[in-house]
Amino acid sequence: MIPDLQKYIDSTSLYFKEKYGATPSLVAYAPGRINIIGEHTDYNFGLSMPTAINRWVVVCLRPRPDKVISVTSQNYHDTMEFTLGTDFEPTKSWQKYTYGSISIFAGQFPVEKGFDAVVWGNVPIGSGVSSSAAMEVALMNALRAAYQADMDDLALVKLCQRVEHEYLKVNSGLLDQYASQFSRVGKLMILDFNELSSEYVDADMKDWTWILADSKVKRELAGSKYSERVQETANALKEIQQKNPAVKRFRDITPADINLVSDAIQQKRIKHFISENQRVLQAAAALQAQDFVALGKLLTASHASLRDDYEVSCPELDFLVDTALQLPYCAGSRMMGGGFGGCTISLVRKDS
Repeated sequence: MIPDLQKYIDSTSLYFKEKYGATPSLVAYAPGRINIIGEHTDYNFGLSMPTAINRWVVVCLRPRPDKVISVTSQNYHDTMEFTLGTDFEPTKSWQKYTYGSISIFAGQFPVEKGFDAVVWGNVPIGSGVSSSAAMEVALMNALRAAYQADMDDLALVKLCQRVEHEYLKVNSGLLDQYASQFSRVGKLMILDFNELSSEYVDADMKDWTWILADSKVKRELAGSKYSERVQETANALKEIQQKNPAVKRFRDITPADINLVSDAIQQKRIKHFISENQRVLQAAAALQAQDFVALGKLLTASHASLRDDYEVSCPELDFLVDTALQLPYCAGSRMMGGGFGGCTISLVRKDS
């Protein structure tokens, strides 16, 4: 067990005992994630390179004999309580993720009795490191254990994705949930959303390390233009398929197909998708060759594409990237996450 994580589990368990008068019978946890490269590709079945970070959401849970479900957010000191089989309307953001996870799970597996639970996390919220996915994955793992549900890890992350789609109204891909559930210590993941498969590469960065910088611009994906990008790329694919029947899916699109899209904005969106997938493969090769200068250049190219072709950056993110690139010990930098706020990721020398 990671020392910091054990400390957080112990403190959340203590909070549970103070709140509910008994010790929890099970604990589940899930990490946030960074994404080295491969942004806005997951919902179009592209490639990404994520890994987990040392920030977590912890869920302590204890079944109860009645039909009451009581969940307390330790961070907000707020409790959500309802009875199975009755109508309940969550009003706060954390409640929507929690109630959505419970409802989606209960739609798939028998939930006859209720439970008490405490949720705590230190994954920064709204910063592009997937605090919401970590919460969904941690709670879904707790529910799987509590109700002894016959569900593998891939089915679990797909249920978590449904929470985003059905309760948060965000048409997100599987990047965040998959990375939270499947990441391994000391490894980066090459994640192929077309095949829903992953391979692991050594994350040994030698003399280099990753630095995150928070823009302090908070964004709600549902309130941003995230869903608009999903629709724009879907429209572009449909038009390409009408003009080139050989294209059956996003990954079939080649640079030669871009000009088949009549809308100039949608052309730019597809250009980003194609080039970003290429950058993921090139980044994997650079890592294998321990060529961190080349890796840094790919990060910077990714940001330019996200800023100019996908148009999901913002002045604060651009400022952070531009500032990082002026430093002699920075090999590359880009915005990370859904965009319109959140944080940047930069590749810098450790001795800096």
